[in-house]
Amino acid sequence: MAQTTQPNLATEITPMIVGGVPWENPTEEVLSVRYPADGQTLVGRVAVMHSNHLTAVLEAAQTGFAQHRRTTPTQRSQMLKTLARLLQEHTDPLARLITMETGKPIAMARGEVTRAVTVCQGYADVLAWHRENTYSIEGREAWVRHVPLGPVLAITPYNFPLNLAIHKLAPAMAAGNSITLKPAPQTPLTALYLGSLAVASGYQAISVIPCPNAVAETLVQSDVFKKLSFTGSGPVGWRLKALAGKKVVTLELGGNAGCIVEGLPSPETLQTVATRCAQGAFWLSGQSCISVQRLFIKNTLFDPFLEALTTAARALKVGDPLAEDTDIGTMISPQDVKRSLSLIEDAKAQGATVVLGGEALSPTVMTPTILTHTTPAMAVNAQECFAPIVTVTPYDTFEEALAMVNDSPFGLQAGVFTPDRNQAMAAYEQLEVGGVIINDVPTFRLDYLPYGGVKDSGLGREGVLTGIAEMSALKTCILKNEP
Repeated sequence: MAQTTQPNLATEITPMIVGGVPWENPTEEVLSVRYPADGQTLVGRVAVMHSNHLTAVLEAAQTGFAQHRRTTPTQRSQMLKTLARLLQEHTDPLARLITMETGKPIAMARGEVTRAVTVCQGYADVLAWHRENTYSIEGREAWVRHVPLGPVLAITPYNFPLNLAIHKLAPAMAAGNSITLKPAPQTPLTALYLGSLAVASGYQAISVIPCPNAVAETLVQSDVFKKLSFTGSGPVGWRLKALAGKKVVTLELGGNAGCIVEGLPSPETLQTVATRCAQGAFWLSGQSCISVQRLFIKNTLFDPFLEALTTAARALKVGDPLAEDTDIGTMISPQDVKRSLSLIEDAKAQGATVVLGGEALSPTVMTPTILTHTTPAMAVNAQECFAPIVTVTPYDTFEEALAMVNDSPFGLQAGVFTPDRNQAMAAYEQLEVGGVIINDVPTFRLDYLPYGGVKDSGLGREGVLTGIAEMSALKTCILKNEP
């Protein structure tokens, strides 16, 4: 088994991984990664792949697939168990690296590593009972098995640089495929760290290649890859799908998640629910595709709920991402803060009221922002903000609230607070989303369960229970006992 040795990120250039080995090429471009909290501190430098070396990447993908597909489910399960153990052992340095690359509070970064461990262990467990199905039909015997699809191309965003990568790497390993991972330019070091741990687990069929978007598009068009798994913005995702040709495609795209507060178990729980909604809206500075962006509150609850939400938002600590008690760290870049502030100004110009926030505390830190008197057509509702912004709107009937949530081009997840089970089931049936979270915010995911959206939020599903199927093809064998 390979050893895991990490370079001194501040002084050395972290090489790409191609076919399970470091790719040393001093002529390549070097990308410097800096801490978003100050924009100055050098986190590390990585080598960048360009099109003149893609032949090596494509050959590695094919060679890795030819080798890994011959491994048994038991062998793959052991690799995943080892990767889970390595991730656990490297929790502290990985969490710190995630924070330094993203500005995410350190406690959340540590939780991201824990989730990645869970995902790897989950796939290892699934492989333990993953068997082919056998049938006896019309005097014939039949077998149906999941077989590997082939080389996988995975493209991941910056907001969960470890967990969203592991949701592509782990099922590729489990299904018997090779994988080529293109991380976001803001967070390549976390992906390369993960790649080194995967190699140390015994999985050699991996490449991790920071590269420009134009190079990624070239890879998307290559016939070598049989599967494209992309998580990121809608415009980019749908463009890549158009370029992907005959590949199997999974797209995990954006959202403007709606959350309905229809009723409470008791009046005393109002502050608890409001606090949870504030956490769902402002956690990770709103940089999550299932961040609470649109809150719909029953008329009879609106005024006290808005007050409680504002109180909860004010109580969140905005501060140093490396401090254990920080609730809100930084956004990924000054450009994202400027974009977010422009969304607020646009809403104000159309009549919206800023109840709280709407300001930048630094080039990369934005205050939690609550808006009222918005309309569905305003960008803060119709688009994905990806920022600490939430709109709060009253409604009269539950049916009206369901229609408000569905009045969106997106359909990833929605939350519904209600003590009425019939209303909960009505929401499950009628909401046009990939997942409905009852009595909690939509900013929630169980990594074992299928996760993905409808409409502009994408297609396909990730998650332990469905991941192997999404990374494989069904193959049937029918045996006639006598000619």
